[in-house]
Amino acid sequence: MQPFSYAKALLQHWGITVEDIPTSDAQQKQESDFLASFGDARVLIEEKTKEDDPIYLAKRAEELERGEIHAATLPISRNETLSGLVRDASRQLRSSSDKPHDFRLMWFTATGVHAEGKYEQFIATLYGRTNILEMNTAHYRRCYYFRNADFFRRADVMDGAIVAHTDGQSISAKLCLNSLSPRYEALRRSAVVQPFGTAVEDPSALEADGTAFILDCTLDRKNEVPLLTYLQEKYGTAPLMKFDLGYTHASILLPKNEP
Repeated sequence: MQPFSYAKALLQHWGITVEDIPTSDAQQKQESDFLASFGDARVLIEEKTKEDDPIYLAKRAEELERGEIHAATLPISRNETLSGLVRDASRQLRSSSDKPHDFRLMWFTATGVHAEGKYEQFIATLYGRTNILEMNTAHYRRCYYFRNADFFRRADVMDGAIVAHTDGQSISAKLCLNSLSPRYEALRRSAVVQPFGTAVEDPSALEADGTAFILDCTLDRKNEVPLLTYLQEKYGTAPLMKFDLGYTHASILLPKNEP
């Protein structure tokens, strides 16, 4: 039985034509999942879903049954497990690149208890994203490509990603553009962006608005001091400091109402 496709359900709801790509057993090729037609733009899409770990859910259930409050925090930063999903998706997108298409996207859906946290983690993994605070100011800006970023590693294959998370019976989705892709300009002007409205993450547009930094240098991402110095000189700022946010979720089991 085929797993449920959040991507196909939402795209078809928008009236977008979706064509399955059959697996080529003879050639032992792992193909992408389908081709979607956004007007005249044909898009290869590989879909991945991240569900809750059954072991974690069992432990959580035990704590709740004991009347305890269960709390968990996810760091909103690069995650190597999620990076592995991007690696696998890029291989499948490359394998299907012989199909006529204009763009290649990965679709990632986070489900379960920490769906929103995993959604934010995945975006941070794609962009190597963090937050930068300028001294003597009361606000911070996001910085793209501050860490090792999967969009950088897969720029020749992956033009962007549709990142979604479920919330009960609803789903929210955002189109994340890979500003390092050679097809970036074509994608941002294409019909692909239209169904997403304002739910589009575009580092170059955010930088132009003055609300984000882009770290566009070849410095080693493991040594933060030169990276912050580069940003300070590039944007003419006061000293900068990096920090990451986290996603915290707490649960308690309430007694059922007695008749």
